[in-house]
Amino acid sequence: MRLFDFAFVPNYPEPLERLKTLAANEHWGKGGRMLRSYFNHMFDKVVEDGLLSIHPDGQSAVFHTGLLTRSDQDIYAVFVPNEREDAQDWFFRGFSTRDGIGLGDFLAAYDELPVRPRFIVRAEQAFYAPQAGAPECDWPTLIAENISRVPRQLIHDATEDRILLPDMRDVGKEAYMDCLDEAASRLRQDGGLHVLEQWLVEALDRAMDKLHMDYKLAVPAWHAKGKCVALMLPLCVRQRECNVALAVDWDAEQRCYVGLNLLTLEMAYNNARLIARPEAAWLVAAHQQRSKRTTEGHRSLGHTDR
Repeated sequence: MRLFDFAFVPNYPEPLERLKTLAANEHWGKGGRMLRSYFNHMFDKVVEDGLLSIHPDGQSAVFHTGLLTRSDQDIYAVFVPNEREDAQDWFFRGFSTRDGIGLGDFLAAYDELPVRPRFIVRAEQAFYAPQAGAPECDWPTLIAENISRVPRQLIHDATEDRILLPDMRDVGKEAYMDCLDEAASRLRQDGGLHVLEQWLVEALDRAMDKLHMDYKLAVPAWHAKGKCVALMLPLCVRQRECNVALAVDWDAEQRCYVGLNLLTLEMAYNNARLIARPEAAWLVAAHQQRSKRTTEGHRSLGHTDR
């Protein structure tokens, strides 16, 4: 069950501003879009794990948001029955801690409050097992199916400008998606695909070398499509800084890791944040750079007011 099937959330995503204010200070992306993704996926996981608690009197439902306040208090989402008969059964009331004023009264009525969902259940999901070697990757498929997540300039260079991807802001989302489909089809027949594959293999080799010196380089992240925890590896493709992330999954039968998909750094941080606030230097640095650009953009907009 998805969030909006379960409950009516008035003025969404405005209520998430309350969650942002209540939780420990953190940058959640432009317009809080990362927090929206976090909250929606967290609800999916809560329902899947049976961690949405409905009080015996039927007058409230709560779940653990996975976030803490600055003083390390658990933050819960609170729902009450919807008074409208032609709408969802539940109505979102807001966020609170157990001793919070107002909604805290709902939480105090529970003998036991629900816990945070558990994502990592195996050691291979938390730490990359170096004895497994490099992950097995079907690079042609990974590239073609995730072409929008590969930096455009890499595609342009690899194909010697035979395949040029536009900026979505210039052509619009619908036209951009059509361009992606066409580019993916053409790329499968283009010699540039082999060049791209070689660049990615070289970047993965360098990442594996670094992984032996720093186990924290591999970051656990939630793979929503597969409903599993993946490990993300930073790929520095034709540059010193990371510009693509490779998500891999542990194959228990083959005793090896297998490439799942490619991710932009924003997607990588977003997927990792569902499990824990990322601490890997490569992911934190990329997130801070985006945060800085957003802040500077807001400042520049302020100076151009007429």
